[in-house]
Amino acid sequence: MRSTETLAIAQANRVLAGAAIAATQAPSVHNTQPWRWLIRGGRAELRAERRRQLTESDPDGRMLVTSCGTALHYACVALAADGYVVDIERVPDPADPDLLARIGITGRVPVTPEAMRHFQTLEIRRTDRRPLADLPLPRGAVERLRSVAAAFGIGLDVLDRDQVVELAAATGRAQRDQVADAAGLAELDAWSGRHRWPGAGVPDDNIPDHPSPTTVPARDFGHLGALTGADTHDAAARYAILYGIGDDPGNWLRGGEALSAVWLEAIGYALSVVPLSAAVEAPGTRQELRRILSGVGYPCIAMRVGTADPEQPPPPRTPRLPVDSTVDVIE
Repeated sequence: MRSTETLAIAQANRVLAGAAIAATQAPSVHNTQPWRWLIRGGRAELRAERRRQLTESDPDGRMLVTSCGTALHYACVALAADGYVVDIERVPDPADPDLLARIGITGRVPVTPEAMRHFQTLEIRRTDRRPLADLPLPRGAVERLRSVAAAFGIGLDVLDRDQVVELAAATGRAQRDQVADAAGLAELDAWSGRHRWPGAGVPDDNIPDHPSPTTVPARDFGHLGALTGADTHDAAARYAILYGIGDDPGNWLRGGEALSAVWLEAIGYALSVVPLSAAVEAPGTRQELRRILSGVGYPCIAMRVGTADPEQPPPPRTPRLPVDSTVDVIE
């Protein structure tokens, strides 16, 4: 008969594996899903999966780690919805740069309505490029989103009109440079359209079939897709930059957690979110975003927030890799 301690570890492994499976739905740059969970000894390790890193546009792994941060947050949302209290170690071992976080279960609490609402939101979250309604953000929404980001040590700076124009110029320049570079274009081709990884990447059904006249350009994948619909506009959109106090993997990870938490909170206000990473990926345009922030922090990612046009159908879900590609359980 196994000891009580062994049974407790086995139970923790099962709970953490369930949370890791829930985290497979997290957003990631180009839907690369660049994470791997290792469940063992009653703890969950979140590790970077370098085989799914964008080596051309993200050589230092900045967006990879940010993407892993969204997966970390998803796992914690799933655990909270089951009433588990957790301890998180972020970037715990400098000698092991692929180990980004460890999660351990420390107790149980009653499940709150907010925890259940956030968990239910995981199922409906999309990168929502639908046209926006001509409606301002609900009263108090910006302050609430800023508070949610701050819980992770991340700032949220909402841009004024002149700053949005600067963000648009930086984004456009970064994307033009990437598409004009043969290696950069080849990487885009490998992660989008018909030739993408099975179960990953961005299908043509999620890429618009014509350019949209938005102030800040939508992601340019180097080709048009098959997503039809009315032209996107952003007249009532608000743009923001999430930023950290440092420029290191710990801040990138927290930036991803904050992005996920802000995104789920925005859905509670019936708002759509589009993350904008292109200007953060390139060193030159990343410095331009830092100037927009007046040097108070280091940009993690930009985002567009607005009220989606309810007359337009939501975009399809992007595919996901098989669970055994991202979750390992060692009994």
